[in-house]
Amino acid sequence: MTRIGKLDSGYLDLACEAAAGVLDGEDRARIGRIFFSSFAPTELCGIQDPAGAVAKALRERFPALDAPILGPYKTGGQALYDALEAPDGHDGDTLVLACEKMTHVDAGKAAGLLAPRVNPIEKLYGATLPALGALVTRSYMRAYCVPYHAFHRVSVKNHLNAARNRKAHFQRRIEIDQVASSPLVADPLRRHHCAPMSDGAAACLLGPSGGAVSFRGWGHGVDAQLLHERAHLGRFRAAESAARRAFAQADITPKDVDVVEIHDAFSPFELINLEEMGFYPLGDSWRALEGGELEIDGRLAVNPSGGMKARGHPIGVCGLSSVVEMFTQLTGAAGKRQKPNARLGAIQSAGGVSRHCYVFVMEAD
Repeated sequence: MTRIGKLDSGYLDLACEAAAGVLDGEDRARIGRIFFSSFAPTELCGIQDPAGAVAKALRERFPALDAPILGPYKTGGQALYDALEAPDGHDGDTLVLACEKMTHVDAGKAAGLLAPRVNPIEKLYGATLPALGALVTRSYMRAYCVPYHAFHRVSVKNHLNAARNRKAHFQRRIEIDQVASSPLVADPLRRHHCAPMSDGAAACLLGPSGGAVSFRGWGHGVDAQLLHERAHLGRFRAAESAARRAFAQADITPKDVDVVEIHDAFSPFELINLEEMGFYPLGDSWRALEGGELEIDGRLAVNPSGGMKARGHPIGVCGLSSVVEMFTQLTGAAGKRQKPNARLGAIQSAGGVSRHCYVFVMEAD
């Protein structure tokens, strides 16, 4: 994984840097397929054929790499899921690669460019991702009597974790009063509840021979495209169904998981997703947060990387950057942010306001 943040490197340079992290020292001729993820390279970078451009850059950097490239998928989770589900009709390994370049575009302009990618119908009414996230948050608060200050604590926790992560966008701590006094973006979401726009890339190599970490289970869930068509505005049913399938395939329960990297494009989403995935009853995760259970040395380490909120949020990369973090945790290489004795981890990757959700279970071999 590259550093996540505001980077000088160009889009293709970032993609090649991440790929080099898993390809250097490997037999590149063994790569049979490449699954590629990038949310909005055309809108943000003007790249009309992203897959073709990335394929050309990879061939120039790694001459022995001549595998077909599939994508771009919208999220790293989607690319990884399709790679794991793909038929075994080829020999060799699979490269999964994700890249996004966002920080060169003004935030307001980027919001307008990305809104139709999320939902073109709701975009007609001026809906942006923060606006939709605010609707979900307000409904969740009212339905389950969740106190507003709980969302501040999510941001504080994730910034503390990211301060120990040399690849994070924000490597600094923040305090409760800084979150509470930050400007409103979309009521009740404040600036410090919202993940930043970030540049970055990540990659992983999947092979039939196994390695230090294995995927034990994975699942995909889908919800209604339009928020007003959902049974409950304050719930993410796609996360519930994806987690149920992944945990069933892995033959585990949420109680077996030591560490989880979870979707927190907005801080309230961390609490909602923990509950939907079965880690806590609906409306109860904030109590676990206040009791210290979600800290790195707590019962369930949640977003030890800093999450999207502080590690950073290059949209099409986040599922794969979570894979990198989980690999680091399960191999005991996370340093100051290491969850002690981590053996079993879960990753959640969601698109937009969780219309599509992917959950993966990873285990140390």
